[in-house]
Amino acid sequence: MTDAFLRRRLVRKLEALPDERLYQVLDYIEFLEGKYGEETPEPDGIQKFAEGVQDKLRAHRAAPWALKGVMGALSVVDRAVGAAAKTARGLADGLADVGGKGGSGRGDDSDDKKTKIVVD
Repeated sequence: MTDAFLRRRLVRKLEALPDERLYQVLDYIEFLEGKYGEETPEPDGIQKFAEGVQDKLRAHRAAPWALKGVMGALSVVDRAVGAAAKTARGLADGLADVGGKGGSGRGDDSDDKKTKIVVD
């Protein structure tokens, strides 16, 4: 969506609705997406998990306050995982910087093995 004014207008309207109406809006958006929309990108791991939990709770007709509580807890988990991943990336970058600056100090004929740290 390129129209910033339309985006802000939609957000403002959505913020004024109670939770149970937001789920009706979501249902309608998904209907329109299926009928007219293009393929949307897959959500990341925690988002996909949260959406699955949300859909199952809605299918069992969970109360909106229960959905809000569960989704709030999952939001806390998402922020914690994001912070941990950011810290791990920073640590990995720091280790890469240290490893690239001086090596082991054993001379040229040392048998150093490089370790690659991948943070997903």
